[in-house]
Amino acid sequence: MQRLLLVCILFILNNLPIHSQLLRVGVFNELNTKAVVFSVIKGGYLMTGDNRAIQTFKPGQNIYVALEGDSLRCIGIRTDYRLFKVLKFDAMTDSASFSLRTIEPQSNLRYYDDNLELTVQLGKMQTINIADIDKYIAGVVESEGGVKASSEYYKTQAVLCRTYALSHLDRHIEENFYLCDGTHCQAYNGRNSGSAIIMKAAFDTRGLLVTDKDTVLIIAAFHSDCGGETESARNVWLIDKPYLKPIKDPYCQYQKNFRWEKEFTLEQWKNYLSENGFHFKQDISISQLNYTQYSRRQYYKVDSDSITFQKIRTDLNLRSAFFSIEAKEGNINIHGRGYGHGVGLCQEGAMQMSKLGYDFRKIINFYYQGVYIKDLKDVPDSKNKTLKLIEKAN
Repeated sequence: MQRLLLVCILFILNNLPIHSQLLRVGVFNELNTKAVVFSVIKGGYLMTGDNRAIQTFKPGQNIYVALEGDSLRCIGIRTDYRLFKVLKFDAMTDSASFSLRTIEPQSNLRYYDDNLELTVQLGKMQTINIADIDKYIAGVVESEGGVKASSEYYKTQAVLCRTYALSHLDRHIEENFYLCDGTHCQAYNGRNSGSAIIMKAAFDTRGLLVTDKDTVLIIAAFHSDCGGETESARNVWLIDKPYLKPIKDPYCQYQKNFRWEKEFTLEQWKNYLSENGFHFKQDISISQLNYTQYSRRQYYKVDSDSITFQKIRTDLNLRSAFFSIEAKEGNINIHGRGYGHGVGLCQEGAMQMSKLGYDFRKIINFYYQGVYIKDLKDVPDSKNKTLKLIEKAN
């Protein structure tokens, strides 16, 4: 009787109509995971092993899963010590959620919506959260933008994160999922922690994406603070997009990441430049090392030698490439502005625009000029090949 009930539940889950896209997100992707604990937080879950219904779980119940060779061993179910190739935990209600912790190696506890799939890939356990795209977006927005901003900012970030996600669904396709949970894709620390304003922003903008004039999804780049002027994508990634050109941004001034400073000795600075091809004359004046960026520039120059500000930023681990150099009393003082690569949306500027009453459409069109906000159904997959992946999966 129990087995018949499980089979009926599995049939119902597999034949429910799908009203939204589901994303396959590799979580704990950077870890060499050997063992995890899955626990139900809310709702009910059906566990299947190699496509066979095994057991249902209710809130408070958990299971330990460990890697054994090329299989997964379960401890804590009625059929203890059984081995499987693929384990799935399918949500039995739309509001179901679970927690997941890696035991080997140990990690912090994380919470997720919807479904979990466990498999073995290249000698490690692969953990995939299969979640409604808008629940995923809410989690990304919280991870990327915090929980202290206002509604229109969260709507802005939700539209951009959705655009980024759907334009990069092929990043991990060979690993059997679409996106990872790290900065390689988008930071995703699990489900929205309970901020109603973030979840509402994700669902209020459901299906909205940003395209260029040719209805191709844009490169939805964003960063913390531009320092008063955004950067050209050409100077950072050697790509030239008309909507990723520098713009003056008055809104991020006086925010926490607007200004920064760092100091080096004169000897350290000259040694660094020498290692990068600079040739100093014996009679060079210290004042020749000064350089002021009133507006963003690509190169720092001393006489006929030059180096990009982007390279200096990367090599010296600076907050941004928007900085001026002051040589003074045997030291080099770097006076910087902004935080991040500077391309696209300035998050602190967008937050301030939201506070001043701008809606998400105006914010997006301020930072990405000449773009269009469209519904997914109006974006052709013939020009956006990654959209075919999610349509095929759903």
